[in-house]
Amino acid sequence: MSNLSARELLLAARLDRLSRAYPRAISQTDPIRFPAAYERPDDREAAGWIASAFAYGRVETILTSVGRVLAALGPHPAGAIASISDFPRFAREELAGFRHRFHSAADASALLYAIGSARAQAGSVRGFFEGLQRPEDGDVGGMLSRAARSILALDWRPAIGRRSLPDTSPVRFFFPDPRSGSACKRWNLYLRWMVRRDALDFGLWGGISASRLVVPTDTHVHLVARRLGLTRRKSADWKTAREITDRLARFDARDPVRYDYALCRLGVLGVCRKALPASRCGECPLAEGCPAGRRRLGRIPIPAVA
Repeated sequence: MSNLSARELLLAARLDRLSRAYPRAISQTDPIRFPAAYERPDDREAAGWIASAFAYGRVETILTSVGRVLAALGPHPAGAIASISDFPRFAREELAGFRHRFHSAADASALLYAIGSARAQAGSVRGFFEGLQRPEDGDVGGMLSRAARSILALDWRPAIGRRSLPDTSPVRFFFPDPRSGSACKRWNLYLRWMVRRDALDFGLWGGISASRLVVPTDTHVHLVARRLGLTRRKSADWKTAREITDRLARFDARDPVRYDYALCRLGVLGVCRKALPASRCGECPLAEGCPAGRRRLGRIPIPAVA
């Protein structure tokens, strides 16, 4: 961090402190609580994929929807998925009435089919993703593109009665491709859970380097990152996610995504808001390192960083 400005050094220190303070406090209000409830790695992989796939929309709705799917699978979701012989019946009976925004019970069942197929193809979900890496990949983008292509190329007849997913199928939303410009927030969230190891993330996939991860960029992370000067891009796409990650890598090149929760929670908790006057800069632990926060609080001096 020798080439960082005084403000950047301060921001790095505050982000580091915040990233260490948040995890325990939020573990029960975040979808990560679902994979954390299982002991076996294969169950955590399956539960984590399901939880991250539905991690869009209101937090309360996400928690309800993921809980419903996992309740239908019982105490060992990985084995339960492998034992489903009739996915349409599973949707009609075990998931009857399920709805998560634009996803139906049939869509949820199709997701389970994809997870089961990935496990059957590679022996485990970990094996599926790690096997799609290439030495020349600079980040996980190539791996995610290959994963999306592999899943979309499945024979979908056991799940939907058709060989291919229709172009308008909501199921496609579960498998975004960085090549199309998507920020792939939910993919990147899942990888963060599985690859990193700390007080919150599980560190199950040792074959993927944390340095290759990309920050899960949703509206909250994008807003806070723009305020902090980590990006100027106006759309939350793959290029923006990469730019934010590259800036954070200046603070920690080996594990830039460890700052994800610190950025996200400031938006989720309403500390940083789209309308700057409504933001609670006086409560923000990053205000000293934030250009907008320093302006609103009267250009507070940048203290020395020990």
